[in-house]
Amino acid sequence: MIIRLPPGTSRRSVPLAIFVLVVLWVWVLFARPWRISFSHIQSHFYPESPPSLSVTDAFDFPPIESESIKSICGETEWNPEVVFRCDESVGGIGNIRNSILHCVRYAISAGGGLVIPSIVLRNASDISQIRTGVTTTMDYLFDTQHFIDSLRLSCPSLPVYKSAVDIPQFQGQDALSLIPESLFASVPANGLKNPEKWRELFYSWLEDYRSPNRTGAMVVGLGRSYLHYPIYSDGEGFAMSFGGILKLRSDTRRLATTTLIRLAEAHSLAINLSEPILLNAFFGAHLRTEKDAQEGWPAPDWIFSRYATQSKLYLEQAPRSNTSIIYVASGDPTEVAKFTADAKAINMAVTTKYDLLTEDDRVEFEKLAWDQQALVDYMVMLKASDFAGVGHSSFAWNIALKRHQYAQQTNHLDGPQMLSDELSQIYGTPRGYPEYAACLWP
Repeated sequence: MIIRLPPGTSRRSVPLAIFVLVVLWVWVLFARPWRISFSHIQSHFYPESPPSLSVTDAFDFPPIESESIKSICGETEWNPEVVFRCDESVGGIGNIRNSILHCVRYAISAGGGLVIPSIVLRNASDISQIRTGVTTTMDYLFDTQHFIDSLRLSCPSLPVYKSAVDIPQFQGQDALSLIPESLFASVPANGLKNPEKWRELFYSWLEDYRSPNRTGAMVVGLGRSYLHYPIYSDGEGFAMSFGGILKLRSDTRRLATTTLIRLAEAHSLAINLSEPILLNAFFGAHLRTEKDAQEGWPAPDWIFSRYATQSKLYLEQAPRSNTSIIYVASGDPTEVAKFTADAKAINMAVTTKYDLLTEDDRVEFEKLAWDQQALVDYMVMLKASDFAGVGHSSFAWNIALKRHQYAQQTNHLDGPQMLSDELSQIYGTPRGYPEYAACLWP
């Protein structure tokens, strides 16, 4: 067959045209220009990639090796004669996580060693009693080996001891006690004004306790410091990576993954658990009306602690998720039952971890303590299509701030709520609790 070229076309152009067509074909085949980008979610979806429910632990990640943390640690003058203990972290996961991170940051600032932190247990019979004085090991909530390995990689000069008896030349003396921020004359609501001065103030304070007869390391027990260290004072890279030294315990990670799989199966959801945010899947609502919340923020004084307020706001927000499914996190079954009835009235279906975990998984779950069970909700909420919580909850703030890393909106603290972006709402008066956004590590 003879191919007739248009008049005026040189036959010498034919090889060039064929070459261009081949290049275009290869680009289309391998570069996939049609791939769909959800611009504010850190991933891309391809048409041929099927949803994945095959993972057994959607919340696992390797020990972190952060250049930002390395830089701070590399600039620190280290002192082997000072070791810190962090044994007074109390409350729920939001409180304890940030308290431990505060303690580690102060240890780095002073250039001292660190005994692996411990955790104060809540009273199982009265969850509002958090300062029981009864302590347990860090693996009550966290993966201890991940903590050790992350510090070894990101801050190799920081000595980490499994217990006080492992401290070189430890004589069994009582630890000195110090609330870190007490060294400053005042602490603004949004954290220490000059945290870089803490080291100098600390060593000045320590001089009063030195004596010629004292041998071995000086052990300092840091009291609970929760929302006082301004996380961005070390730069955004440090702020965004430092929380990664803490990873939740493996059994709760697996249970959270199983919960999401059961949710997807029950509602025929096409989701990929490797994605940070599960679009068009479920709305996550943190119903913070348990006994400890009511005693901490009495409903007559704080309108957002009331069930009526939370339920109204959450059900108004729910349709934003493009789903009829609401996953509720709450430690109060009675309140969940009320919320389920209210949601049903607007054709929304409510589910919880208690509905989704069955048989052996449910048995394993029931063996966990109250705060350990809350870790399942914490992780499930991280992947919700949309999320809602209230401003007096560190649990909610932790989730929303971590989710904000995937949000496009940058003025998230300017209203209309305490935190407002396209992935989360934290309800309350804007700027009402500035310490959360300023001093809570994502």
